[in-house]
Amino acid sequence: MAVSVVMPALEMAQETGKLISWLKREGEPVRKGDMLLEVETDKAVAEIEAAADGILAGVTAKPGDVVHVGHTIAWLVQPGEAPPAAAAPAAATARAVTALAESAPPRTGKRR
Repeated sequence: MAVSVVMPALEMAQETGKLISWLKREGEPVRKGDMLLEVETDKAVAEIEAAADGILAGVTAKPGDVVHVGHTIAWLVQPGEAPPAAAAPAAATARAVTALAESAPPRTGKRR
């Protein structure tokens, strides 16, 4: 089963982190506890370890990217397994919400 690699929160009020470097290459085997990437916050640079054994795959962030905390930036997959498909792009989701709102009947009457 694929395990997501997410941008970690290293501080209480942290909203984003900057990926400094990947310490493993995509396609390379990773063991739980191996140092996987370096992340920078406003106050520090930290090495982040792998949460599971697997093969690094589906990398979506490159060094220098600023990523929101909790956002999936890669996957650890088992041999022969593909990373899960990416979530729907935000623009497509926004279009779907807009279309739904436009199709809703107008509200009438007074609010209390």
